[in-house]
Amino acid sequence: MDVDGVGEASSQDTLSGQPDSQGSFSSMDLDEEGEAESGPAPDEAGETKEGDGQSRGTGGPESGGVDYKGIEQVSGRHFQHVANNALQQDMFDAIVNDPKVHLATRAHFRSTKQLGAGAVLGIDVVHKDVELNDKAWLHEAQGYLNHPKGAITLATRCVGVGPNSVCIYHRTRLPGCVPCDIGEARVPRTLSLFEHLSGTHWDGCNYGGWLATGHASLNTHVTNVARAFGASAKVMEVRLGCRDPTRAHDPDTNPYQRGDGVFGNYAESARAVVYDGTCVTAVHHDRLRPLASGKRLATEYAEETKRKAKAAACDAKNCDFMTWAASTRGGIGHEAATWFNTNFDIKAAKASSDSERWRVSSERKRFLQVHSTIVARRNAAIFDYNAWPKMGGEMPRAPREQYE
Repeated sequence: MDVDGVGEASSQDTLSGQPDSQGSFSSMDLDEEGEAESGPAPDEAGETKEGDGQSRGTGGPESGGVDYKGIEQVSGRHFQHVANNALQQDMFDAIVNDPKVHLATRAHFRSTKQLGAGAVLGIDVVHKDVELNDKAWLHEAQGYLNHPKGAITLATRCVGVGPNSVCIYHRTRLPGCVPCDIGEARVPRTLSLFEHLSGTHWDGCNYGGWLATGHASLNTHVTNVARAFGASAKVMEVRLGCRDPTRAHDPDTNPYQRGDGVFGNYAESARAVVYDGTCVTAVHHDRLRPLASGKRLATEYAEETKRKAKAAACDAKNCDFMTWAASTRGGIGHEAATWFNTNFDIKAAKASSDSERWRVSSERKRFLQVHSTIVARRNAAIFDYNAWPKMGGEMPRAPREQYE
């Protein structure tokens, strides 16, 4: 009997979370002629339990042969996963490639394909590092699904104030003005009604001081990931020197640069790695067209900016440079994702048992969930502090006055 097909199907179902189907064939013992040595174990009365050959037994009916119905079940379940993934991909392609769909929607859905995007919405073990309060969870779920935010009304504006000016979306600059599309010179760049109700502005509002929320948590997370790969890592302000180390310092044209942390592993390289963490909106209004078309991702712009500013200074210090760029949908940029996946592949390859490989897989999943949680908390904080008025909110505590 040719068992290649059986092994492939059961392996796929194991990866797809179908332990029952995989168990039907994992314990098959074949003799030299390819037949099962024994059938399913009898119950206490000495009879074979109904369905054992399909879901609980060794893979054969009472005669000791192969249960072909079980094989069909395995392949059928695997096909369901394949068909479901294909359907999702078709739906995704239909959205992002349709020119009639809003640019912000297309850019948003492209960003959800990045590694780690939306991972916080799929947590299976509650832990303090992946917990969100109800308000933050709802904000993230609505944002990931590209739904209008329930807290936003037509009157909602930004209350963010910077050192020298207020946000162009501030209520004082748009009094009673319904958000409008680009096109009128007398109106500063605002958001369309769709973008307004979806709350895309608060994903990247640079006013009010809340844009840096979660930055320290993000840097700590990068060091934890590096330590999981065997590196020595530390969150610290790394002074790199001038942007262009071949020129004299100038505060305007050649400023000093800094990194957010450093890690290194002598077993891999004599050069340490300086990293810089950043979180950027996935639907930046000045770059909607390239983001919507798929030519670029928001994290790529961030990586280019960081590398241009700090890579040469790092090299002059005999260090490598890496940008950990996160999008507001929780996705990880190409540089960090490549480093993350490569090292977890190495870690999985070094595993000496199936149980250890599962632990490596679970560790990888947890790191992505923690990263997504950090971004979700940051998104909710910006919106909570910079959006006003909102449609209701948290239930207030009872007043101190006694009413009789």
